[in-house]
Formats: sequence, C-alpha cells, structure tokens
Amino acid sequence: MSQPKRGRPPEVDRQHVADVALRLFDRKGFDAVTMAQVAKAASVSRRTLFRLFPSKGDLVWEGLAEVLRAVRPHLKTRRTGRRSLAALGQEVFAVPLRGLDEPAAGDLARRRLRLIAASPGLLSHPTLDELRAVLTELVAASSGPRDAAPDLVASAIVGVAFAALLWWATQDEGVSAREALSTALASLSRLEAEHW
Repeated sequence: MSQPKRGRPPEVDRQHVADVALRLFDRKGFDAVTMAQVAKAASVSRRTLFRLFPSKGDLVWEGLAEVLRAVRPHLKTRRTGRRSLAALGQEVFAVPLRGLDEPAAGDLARRRLRLIAASPGLLSHPTLDELRAVLTELVAASSGPRDAAPDLVASAIVGVAFAALLWWATQDEGVSAREALSTALASLSRLEAEHW
C-alpha cells in the first residue's frame, strides 16, 4: 500500500474559485449560497476556501484589491495643493477603471457590482473601509484648515464613485466606467460651484 504524498498542497487558482462563487451567487442569490457549496463547486476543501477568502463577501470584493493597489502609489507621489473633488476622484480612479474597458474585465466588474447592489450586506466590507482610509490620507494632503474633515470628503468621493459604478453596471454598452465616474464627479463639482 502506498503512502499518501506529504508536502505542500497544490496551488489553487483564486480567480477560478471567485468565478465559481460568482456563478453560484448569480444563479441562486448571495444569501442562499453557503461557503460549503462554493468549496464543493470549486473543487477545493472548505479549509482552503477559508484560507483564500475568510468571508463570503471577500469572494465578491476580490476585484477591489486591484483598485487599492492602484490608489496606494498616489500617497507617495501625490501633489500638494487644493484640488476639486472631480480632479481628486479622477486622479485616484482613472487608472484602475481603465482596465474595465477590456470586455471580460468590464463584464466581471458589472456582475460583482450588480450582486453588491442586490445584497446590501455586502456594502459593509473591510476593503471599502480600507479604500476610504487611503483616500482620507490623500485628501488630508490636499486640504486646508478650513476644509471639511478629510474622512468626510473621502467618504463622499467613495460614495459618488460607488454610485456611479453601480449605475454603470446596470447600463448596456455605450458608456465606460471612467466616463460614468467622470460625469458624476464633474456634475457634483458643477452643482457645488453653482449652488453653494
């Protein structure tokens, strides 16, 4: 009788596992799917699944890590001085959102965003909090003593950006994620200048 092989387990493709989970969530709804069902459908153990994705929400928010990786360099190379909300939002989100111009990436982002919109519990996720924290640092470097609190401004930028992306996710082709965000931020800045 042969002994089972010991050593490092085979690598698991995170993206494959997240894709399988999204298909299940699309078909059955986020709340109706368990982590055990995801593990079985992805052909991984529950232990491996929880090692890769500590919570079910992490399977949906997987793509936002890319946005954070793109935002963080701005903290090191940020320009000082005042900027409008529109300019700050464009500076932060333009590069990561360019990746959504690619059809497969755009389709995946739309699926995730629609799922988040349909499951309000997903709006409370540590990754979104981390994005707000990173933006708060960036805003603090661009604001003066009479400006609103940096964490309030950062939350406003995240709120507008997220609302614009949720709107984009429900649209058919014709407008890019960057255009949706740019339009939302520019409209907000215009309203601010005209009415306040």
